[in-house]
Parts: sequence; structure tokens; C-alpha cells
Amino acid sequence: MLPPENTSPSPESDPLSRPKSLEPAPSELTSKPSEPSPPPEPQTPSQPAPAVAPPRSSSSLSLLLLLASLFFLAFWFVGPKIVEEYQYAATKGRLRAEYENAVVILDDDPLKKVSMTSRLIAHRVKPSVVSILTQKEGESVRDQNGNLRIFGGPVEGFGSGVIVSTDGYIVTNAHVVDQALKTTVQLHDRRQYTAVIIGRDRISDIAVLKIEADDLIPGVWGDSDLLDVGSIVWAVGSPYRYQQTVTSGIISAKDRAGNENPNGGGGRAQSLLQTDAAVNPGNSGGPLVNSSGNIVGINTSIFGKTFQGISFAVPSSTARFVYEQIRENGKVTRGYLGVVPLEVQHFHAIDLSLPDLDGALLSHVEPNSPAWLAGLRPRDVVRTWNGDPIPNYNSVFRLAEMSPPGSQVDVTLIRDGSEQQAQITIGQVPSRFRQ
Repeated sequence: MLPPENTSPSPESDPLSRPKSLEPAPSELTSKPSEPSPPPEPQTPSQPAPAVAPPRSSSSLSLLLLLASLFFLAFWFVGPKIVEEYQYAATKGRLRAEYENAVVILDDDPLKKVSMTSRLIAHRVKPSVVSILTQKEGESVRDQNGNLRIFGGPVEGFGSGVIVSTDGYIVTNAHVVDQALKTTVQLHDRRQYTAVIIGRDRISDIAVLKIEADDLIPGVWGDSDLLDVGSIVWAVGSPYRYQQTVTSGIISAKDRAGNENPNGGGGRAQSLLQTDAAVNPGNSGGPLVNSSGNIVGINTSIFGKTFQGISFAVPSSTARFVYEQIRENGKVTRGYLGVVPLEVQHFHAIDLSLPDLDGALLSHVEPNSPAWLAGLRPRDVVRTWNGDPIPNYNSVFRLAEMSPPGSQVDVTLIRDGSEQQAQITIGQVPSRFRQ
């Protein structure tokens, strides 16, 4: 028989049973003033302690360094190649895309009309353009007085021209046929004819020839006054004897002063078209045509000894006037003012109380000339000609020479800030200025 279980609580398990040593002393039971407790510190979520890497052996560290060195060397030598291949692939992809895009667009031939226009211009103009070969007395050089001097024996010259009538009249440059003993004209179909020089005009550098031939296709005159800067033009001729050469460009400027003619009427200078169409020795005398294939100029000179993007042509308004005068009279009869015009500069506008820089400033007025008798004086600024604005100071010469002698012209001028009117009776060029 088992002994009965002891059910009395043990001192350790009974919370009411405490040893005397644990009871508070009477002094501890007395109340004490409470002291403020510090605020509880914010609790942060517990974080696991960082893992501690196990120590590595020296052999493992050496292997790691070796692998790092090998990677660095591989990147040093192979990296640029990888970058280059990547860039090449990107560039190749872009070029391929650009190529495919260009193929799609060009299949529609967006410049077809422009190309067709150039071809049609060539087809229309080339039958009218001729090559000119000359036998001259010798090498011709002009001295400081404008006189032509000949050196050496007979030489051969070459240039271009354009047929302007069905009965064989041809317009070219005067310098192409200067001192020519014999002038031969070759047509586009290779027929050759000996030409007769009908007349030459050194002031405009225009000459008129005549051949006896059938089935000629003449060019059509256009109006150079209707050209604007930027208008597309084509030059046709025989540069360096390469016959029937066609080049194109634009009108770069108008009313450009050419080389001053020493005997040309008190500083008289050409009023030329400037273009960037390629013109070289041998193009002289050939036509400059517009987008309709009409003659708007006669190519006459270039800037420098070879083409540098600047070439000049006699405007058709001048060339046609000279051609008609020579054909009818064998010479050119020009109107005459007796002035030397200059371009109006900014300081002129301030000094003369001008509203702008338009017009032509008269630097000299010949005594007893038509302009002098009409009351014009130096420092006058001519603004209009028969009611039309003067586009450029050099155009005064062209306006005067194309006015018949004896005709009257109304001009507006500004003198010392005051606008005045004058009527000029056009005179005839004095004999000392005639060519």
C-alpha cells in the first residue's frame, strides 16, 4: 500500500508562503515620493547579427587574385573589341535602316520633275549653241589705255555663241572674235561655216556674226529684268573645247559692275548678272538660259583665271539691245547722261539726310552734259527714272544707253535732304567715248 501523497503546498510552490527574509522591512513600507521614470526607449525590430565570413586560407586568396587579374587582362584586351563590335552593329543597323528608307522614297522619284526640266532645257537650247574657232594675228593684250596690242604669230582662239535668228545671226562676246583673221562656226550637228563679223561693241562685250546656213534653230530671248536672286539658270557652251556642255546654278546677284572700261564714258562699267553656274574658258559667248529655256544672258567672264563659283553674264536686256542696234545700223547708238554714279553708303545717308540707301549718288557730273544742263550736280542722289525706282547705281548706265538720243526722261532726286524733280534730254555719246 502506497503512502498517501503529500498535498500540502511546498514553500517553493505556494506564492503565499515567503520566507521571513524576503518580507519587506517596516521602513521600506513607508511611502516615498515618486521619481519620474525616464521615457521608454523606442523599440527597434531585432536584426539578425551579420554573418561572420569564415576565414580564408592563403591559397584561396591567391586564387581569387589570380582570377581577378585574368579578368582584368581579358577585359583590357577584349573589351575594346566588344565595344567596337557593338558600335559597328549599331551603326550598321542605322545605315541599313537609312538605306531601306531611301530606297522606298527614291522609288517614287521625287526629283523626277527637276531632272526632266534639266533634260528638256538641254534639248531645247543645245541646237542653238555653236562653237567658235578663230585664227588671230597673235596673242592679244590690252594696255592700260585699253588699246589692243598683238604679240607673236597667228594663234587659234575658241569660244561659244548662240544663234538668234533663222537667217544665221549669232551673238557672242566681242573678245572672242577680237583681231580674228578667220572665224569658223561649228553647229551642234557638226556642220561648219565661215562667219562674217557684222559688228562688235567693246563696252558691252557683245559681237554679232552671220553665217549662211539652212535649217537653223534659233534661241529665244528672255527678259533678264524678270530674274530674281536665286532663280535657277543653265549655261551652255564649249569650255576648253568640250562642245555642248551644260551646267546649272542660280542667279547669285544682279547689276554687278564688271571691269571698268577706260574709254567707256567717264567711268562707265558693265552691269552684269552674277551666277554660280560653272563657266570656264571657252564658255564665253554662250547663252545663260532660264527655266523656260529662254536666253537671259550671254556668258562673258569669270572671277579669277579658272572657275571659283563666281561667273558673270551680260543681261539679255543689254545683249538684245546691242544685237538689234548692230544688226540694223552696224554699230551701237547709245544715250548719254554724263554722270558717274556711286553706290549710296550709310555715311552718305547720314551726311545727305537720305531716308534709306536706295538710288545712285552722283560723284561727278560732266559740265555741259545732258545731266548738267538739266540741273543735276555732284552729291545729288537720283531715286527714280520715269517713275520707276533705280534698283542699283550701276543700272543708271543701262537706263541711259537704252534711251534714244533726244528723248526726255523724268527723274526724282534728293539734294541736301530735299526731294526735287528734273527732266533730262538724253544726249548722244561723245566721239571720245565711242568704240
